[in-house]
Amino acid sequence: MATIRGHEGILRLGGGSGSTLDASNNVLNLTSYTLDTTQDTIETTAMGGTRSRTFTKGLMTYTGSADFQYDGTTPQDGAITPLNIFTDSNNVGTVELFPEAADSGDIKISGDVIVTGYSLTAAVDGIVTGSLTFQGTGAVTYGTV
Repeated sequence: MATIRGHEGILRLGGGSGSTLDASNNVLNLTSYTLDTTQDTIETTAMGGTRSRTFTKGLMTYTGSADFQYDGTTPQDGAITPLNIFTDSNNVGTVELFPEAADSGDIKISGDVIVTGYSLTAAVDGIVTGSLTFQGTGAVTYGTV
């Protein structure tokens, strides 16, 4: 069984809907990420039949988050403003997630997203960290680089 080390992960965020991103779109100083996909179910139970409920697949969605060490001097961190990573005319962006780096043949997960949250956290005895959350819009794609 192959093991994928977490420190190799890359998350890219930017562009408009369906954009192709490159290393300049990496979320810098990334410390963790999460990608959650969910599948709704629709009840199809009919009266007069079995006493068991039946279901069929419904809509699918995905959400995610990223945590990073904030450094306001780097282009990516300095460009992020709360909930306005994309311009008003381009409020849907693209996310690309590479769990094992971004080399040829590596896993690539991508889709269009809306940034739904952004926060900075600081403590007197620590570094400034940031986090952002996003909501997928449309399908998430699983493939390779």
